[in-house]
Amino acid sequence: MANLSSLVHELRERIAASSSTPPNKSDDSSLELRFRTVIPNLLHAYVVPSSSANEREVIAILKLLTHTVKNFPGVFFHGKASAILPIICRIIPFFAEPSFCARHGIIFETLGSLLSLLRTGDRDAYRQFFEDVMAVVEDVLTIASVSNNTSEPELEVSLRCFSGSLSGISPDSIVLGDIPVCNNSVDGIGIMINLTGHTRWQPFATWIIRVSCKCLTEGALNVEGLVNVPFVLAACKLLCYGDAALQMACFDLVRILGAILSNDIIPSENMIMLISTVLSEVEDGLPVFRYPCHFRL
Repeated sequence: MANLSSLVHELRERIAASSSTPPNKSDDSSLELRFRTVIPNLLHAYVVPSSSANEREVIAILKLLTHTVKNFPGVFFHGKASAILPIICRIIPFFAEPSFCARHGIIFETLGSLLSLLRTGDRDAYRQFFEDVMAVVEDVLTIASVSNNTSEPELEVSLRCFSGSLSGISPDSIVLGDIPVCNNSVDGIGIMINLTGHTRWQPFATWIIRVSCKCLTEGALNVEGLVNVPFVLAACKLLCYGDAALQMACFDLVRILGAILSNDIIPSENMIMLISTVLSEVEDGLPVFRYPCHFRL
C-alpha cells in the first residue's frame, strides 16, 4: 500500500505538471512499469464483483484506472486487447450488483475510458466487443420476457457473455488482470453474470444499452456495418419490460440508430405508439414513464 500511495502521489504530480512542462518520456516509462506491477494486485484484491465488495475501495481503484488510462495509456500497452478486455470483463458485472447502483455512473466512466483506448489500440477487438454487446442485449430481452411472464418465485439466472471477445485472447497473453473466479465460466469461454430478478437484470440492461450507445457514437466508424436487425428489435422490445432508466436508455439508442440506419430497420410506427402509451401514464398530474409498459412490438 505504501508503494501504491507513492505511485498515486507521483501520478497526481505528473498530471498537474503536464499542462506546463513537456513530459519526460523516461520518467513516464518508469511510472508505467510500476503501475503494471501494482494494478493486477489491486484488481485481484479489491475489484471483485459481489454484494460484499467494499464500495469505497472499488470506486477508488476504478477512479485511479480512469486517470491512468487517460494520462498514461502506455500502462495498458496503448490499447492492447489482452490488457484491456480482461479488465473490462471484470468491471461489467458490477452493473448487475444492486449494492453498486448509486455508483454505476463512475463504473461506466471507467469502462468508457478503457473502450476508448481499445478502439485506438485494436480495432478488430473493439468491433468484436460491440458484437458481443449486441448479443447481450438480445439475451437480456429473453431473460426479461421470461421473468415478466412467470408466476413462480424468481428464477436463478446467470448469463454467459463476451465469449467472442475473450476467445481471441490466450490466457498466457493476459498482462494486467484475469477474470474473477466468481465470474468464470465453467462450460466455455466467457464471463458469467448473475441476472436473477429485476434488481439485477434491469440496471444491467440499462448500462449495456448505454455501452452500445457509446460505441455507436464515439466509435461509429469502427462499428460501421455491424448493427443487425435482431439487436435493434431486442432493444426496442426491452422498452416493454424496463423501468424508467432502462426506457430512457432504449429511447436514446433508438434516437442514435435512427440517425445512422435505414428507417426500415426500426419499427417506427410501433415506437410512436409505445411512446404515446408511456407518456399517457399520469401520476399527480404529471406525465411519467410507466414501470413496466405492457406493449408488443
